Amino acid sequence: MRKHILVLLLVCSFLFGIGILGEAKTLVIGIHDDLATLDPADFSHRQTEIMLRQIYEGISTYTPSREIQYELAESIEAIDDTTYEIRVRKGVKFHDGTPLTAEDVAFSINRLVKPGAMAGRTSQRRGLMGPTKEAVVVDDYTVHVKLENPWPLFPRFIPWQMIVPHTVGDGYITEPVGTGPYMFHEWVRDSHFSVVSNPNYWRGKPDIDRVVFRVIGDESARVSALRAGEIDIATKVPVHEIAALEAAPNIDVLSVLGTRSYFLEMNVNKPPFNDVRVRQAMNYAVDINTLIEVLYEGMATRIPFVLSPQAFAYHDGLQFFEYNPEKAMQLLAEAGYPNGFEFELDVVDTHRSRAEIYQAMLSVVGINAKIRTWPTVSAMRDAWMQAKNKPVHEQRDALLTDWGNASLDPFDILIP
Repeated sequence: MRKHILVLLLVCSFLFGIGILGEAKTLVIGIHDDLATLDPADFSHRQTEIMLRQIYEGISTYTPSREIQYELAESIEAIDDTTYEIRVRKGVKFHDGTPLTAEDVAFSINRLVKPGAMAGRTSQRRGLMGPTKEAVVVDDYTVHVKLENPWPLFPRFIPWQMIVPHTVGDGYITEPVGTGPYMFHEWVRDSHFSVVSNPNYWRGKPDIDRVVFRVIGDESARVSALRAGEIDIATKVPVHEIAALEAAPNIDVLSVLGTRSYFLEMNVNKPPFNDVRVRQAMNYAVDINTLIEVLYEGMATRIPFVLSPQAFAYHDGLQFFEYNPEKAMQLLAEAGYPNGFEFELDVVDTHRSRAEIYQAMLSVVGINAKIRTWPTVSAMRDAWMQAKNKPVHEQRDALLTDWGNASLDPFDILIP
């Protein structure tokens, strides 16, 4: 069997849709980060979505061409300006044999949108539901979703919400039960996550019996595991490895221009980043074109805004901040920082080289970026969330991060 490597570019996509195995029955995927939770309503993390999507399904999904395709729904229709009717698919069962009904769909939506619905907390995915107010059961297979105000984007955002049994109540999910093609088998944190095929899947039993997501945080180790045949697919592969992998007789390299944007995020509530002149100076001080050549060997697309060029309503007339260290120093002086300033820059271990390039470029204009590394994206994001409610001076300064936009709609990436 040929090994496969999936290369994700700047403005990157997420995996999925695998149809590459022949006789093999176990697929091992090398991933760069562990999943954050087993609860599909309590994350904001693409790796978690990829893995949980093997277990759970939504009322609809997207085709590779970004068309909406019904999944656990037979139809989704607007019946007035602020109400959508969902007709639930009949004959679908959860992994425990319980039939899927409108009660499960309504419960799953309400769990996402109602404050405090998750053991007193509000779902991290609440923002993706826009002005959705509540879901009401009409009959065994009909749900009415009520909106606070008209929102034509509802059908484009409901696909990302996964349906769970209503019997989970108001607690957190630790034993996942979904309707998807695979059933939960095991999660060993920071090691692996595995699922086994659902023999009673409503679309038919999957060809692959078992899928293992193996956490390999180090890029070189991930590539070595691929070469050694320990994994079948590797994600997030460093660009300097691509040429050699393309030449390997037993490896396919698949590269795509995706929807993930990489950027430096500043805490605009905390000095000095609460001054727009400082934020502008940061932009003028970093030579993005050089960064792309040095770090990504040209395999990236520069964007003037956080939105992917593939997204709906992308405006190609937006101006870039051209590299201009003199302009940066002028703005810093105007903002009261003639000698620059110091701040802490958070970054995941695997992206330290990117942080070091930023650090070197910012130092030219007197800005000292002290790099703090984190083992995983989840750990870094958790630290930011925990500091968010503290006094401003105790909050984090800035981080190098990335954000996905799988729906290709601006709303998806511009929400908090």
